[in-house]
Amino acid sequence: MYLLRQNEIAHPIHWTENFLLDNEIETIIKYTENLSVEEAKIGGNILEKEKKEFTLDYHIKNPDIGNVPRKRITNIKWMTLNDETNWLYKKIIKEINRVNQENFDLVLKFVENLQFSEYREDHQGFYSKHDDCDRKESLKNFVDIRKLSFSIQLTDEKEYKGGELIFHMHNGEEKVAPKSKGTIIFFNSDIVHEVKPVKKGVRHALVSWVNGPNLR
Repeated sequence: MYLLRQNEIAHPIHWTENFLLDNEIETIIKYTENLSVEEAKIGGNILEKEKKEFTLDYHIKNPDIGNVPRKRITNIKWMTLNDETNWLYKKIIKEINRVNQENFDLVLKFVENLQFSEYREDHQGFYSKHDDCDRKESLKNFVDIRKLSFSIQLTDEKEYKGGELIFHMHNGEEKVAPKSKGTIIFFNSDIVHEVKPVKKGVRHALVSWVNGPNLR
């Protein structure tokens, strides 16, 4: 007879320090130098932007409700699976399997492309409160849904100020993720989280999402 694991044993947030070594991070940074940069969007939104110079109170024009506050200011690059990134994907997937088996115990199928994120001081880069899986009953989540998210800290915490990754737990508690370079932080994708504005320097992170079958 097998007993189900008690809830208190499975933690909604889990991290591994020194997951990436300095030389591995240098390889990632060098590789991304030749990738095209794009301005991050929220959940693939198609809101039309106002044609004006950038300001910190920049808004997005929504034809239905007017101007709405910006929710994210981040430059991103996509690291797809290829011969040069294969080592990184293999290392991350191995860690996903280990951590999932030891802590989350989720049914998982695939990991999305890696997103290299840059939060800069000059734009006070940030990402306001959000979750990664949207409504579980939405049509786009009919088959698979984001279940496990992760973020890898690529920048030494002494090189920037602000930029904290903060989790807003279901019980109302707030938790701050470690900022130590090379740390990989896993968390349930339905946890609301945010990245505080970067006040000084530049913060780099590598993020992605692991999908699995939705509850039906």
